[in-house]
Amino acid sequence: MVMASTWVEADFENVFREHFERLVRIARRVLHSDAEAEEVCADTFLKLYRSGQGVLAGGAVGAWLCRVTTRASIDRLRRNRRRGRREEQEELDADASSADDGCHDPLSRLMRDERIADVRSALARLKPVKAQLLLLRHSGLSYQEIAAIMQIKPASVGTTLARAEAEFSAIYQKQHRLDKRTARLEIAKEG
Repeated sequence: MVMASTWVEADFENVFREHFERLVRIARRVLHSDAEAEEVCADTFLKLYRSGQGVLAGGAVGAWLCRVTTRASIDRLRRNRRRGRREEQEELDADASSADDGCHDPLSRLMRDERIADVRSALARLKPVKAQLLLLRHSGLSYQEIAAIMQIKPASVGTTLARAEAEFSAIYQKQHRLDKRTARLEIAKEG
């Protein structure tokens, strides 16, 4: 592979140190797995390295990294969902996070994990751009930062975000209605 311009090792290391932890936090919000978040971020930095220093020419390497990381995280979430690994991963994550979340009551942990699974499932059903917008906003980024990452006008972030939130809410509520119907059917079968 021929690169437009190769990296000076110190420059790449500085970019890595400046952005890695923030990107891992963003990916972890989507994937709820430290290992997968770090893998996604490693892949992101590999893409950056292969792209060469030309990415720095635009001056928005942080925005580029966020965009690549969130898209890769959403893609991985969808891939996990298609493979049916979601339940398996949630069990592993619940076991790993139960010591950290202060939730010692098994019922509370179960309810929390179910809510997290529902949110992830609804996010995976959104178009990637809308899921990315929600993810960035709930990661604490400002409208200006989101506009730079998503390459949209700052004035349109609010409207676009509101539409994404409305669509997410509709999907989330539909899931809950279906879950309630399924639970009622199971109770009826038992009775």
